[in-house]
Amino acid sequence: MAAATAGAGAGAGAGAGGAMGFGFPCSVANDEDLPGLSPCFLDEVGVRAAAAEEKDAHMEEDWADLEPFFFDEEAAVADHKRRMRREQRRQQVKAQEEEKLVKAYWEAWHRIREYDPKHGSTYFTRVHFVDDLATFDHDEESPLGPMRETEASIAVDGIVCTEGTRKFVPSYSANVLSVNISSDVGFPIDVYGTVIARDNIDLKSVYLFRRDRDHCQLILTKDESLILTGPKRGLALSYSMHFELDLKIKGVGRQRDKQLSKGFLTLNGMPHMSQKEIKVQRCYLDTRLSEVAITYAIVKSAVEATFAVELVHGRFYGEITACTTSIRDNIVLHDSRLVEAIIDGNGKGAIQLLRRVVAVCLKEKLIVTIAARTGDGKTKKTTTKFAPGIKGAEEKEISCGFVKMRVKVTWSIIEREYIDNICQTKLFMT
Repeated sequence: MAAATAGAGAGAGAGAGGAMGFGFPCSVANDEDLPGLSPCFLDEVGVRAAAAEEKDAHMEEDWADLEPFFFDEEAAVADHKRRMRREQRRQQVKAQEEEKLVKAYWEAWHRIREYDPKHGSTYFTRVHFVDDLATFDHDEESPLGPMRETEASIAVDGIVCTEGTRKFVPSYSANVLSVNISSDVGFPIDVYGTVIARDNIDLKSVYLFRRDRDHCQLILTKDESLILTGPKRGLALSYSMHFELDLKIKGVGRQRDKQLSKGFLTLNGMPHMSQKEIKVQRCYLDTRLSEVAITYAIVKSAVEATFAVELVHGRFYGEITACTTSIRDNIVLHDSRLVEAIIDGNGKGAIQLLRRVVAVCLKEKLIVTIAARTGDGKTKKTTTKFAPGIKGAEEKEISCGFVKMRVKVTWSIIEREYIDNICQTKLFMT
């Protein structure tokens, strides 16, 4: 009965072993030697034990060269303190930089605000609505020159231009025709200083007038304009354009120099977008000891015309002017009373130009007039027209009396106004 009981126990053990998934059937060979356990089970246990011992041996070899790990609380605390000190220093540096920026902003803010005794108030003398007034350099001259895109790969149909897969129309521009001064202290006055323009291309200084104290311009009446020598490139009127003036009167004898005009004007381009008729306009700056009038003309779908004039034959003394078919107010390119031609031994040479850039609408014509004074005091005039382009150049030889000149006009885009859909294309074409 005992043996039967043991056998039953052995059978139950085997069944349990099978249920645990050792993977093969076994039977009890000798219940007296190993009661309740089968030899095959012991073999399996032995195999597994050997495998475990081998794994432990490999692990001991792998970890033999490593130092035991201990948690050093003191070192961890010290490391945390170091991190906290670094973060505090970073925050302090950040706060100091922010404090410097705020200080620089207010210094710049106060630097461009002055008291005007004429009106008894404080006002901004220079443009102040810039991205970062603290770092903005009001005196930085625009590095951009003319003819930047005279070789661009652009096709044109009317005023709509295609560049790759995108369409655009040339932006609006403005030609500054004259700058006149109504002096509160009378005339004559010796004027020096600057008149600059800023546009949306880079918002940097583009000089229209620039003279130092040793090279003043003598102005005899209010009808006499400043002698403009700029802009050096076409001005874009995508949104707005700014004019900054800082003009002084040179003192006579022991008299101190006086501030004639100081301040800025903003020309808003948006109202002009809907105007169909182009006309000459003026804006005024009434400060200090004068009222300054800037006369200008808006140019739609404008391209930049850059002049170069060469004397081919004869001796020239006179004026070279330019205008457009819609605005006949002349822009003086050359005046022999102010600058001379550079002539070589063969009677040829370049004509020095006061201004060499004019904005022209693609739908209009550029008109160049040469007025040559003769020996008997008379004046001979010759006029020629140029059809605007978006790139490239055109040359013409022009005869005026005994004088022959070669006039070269180089065309370039000033700025692009991209068209995103067909409706906009139709709008611009109207």
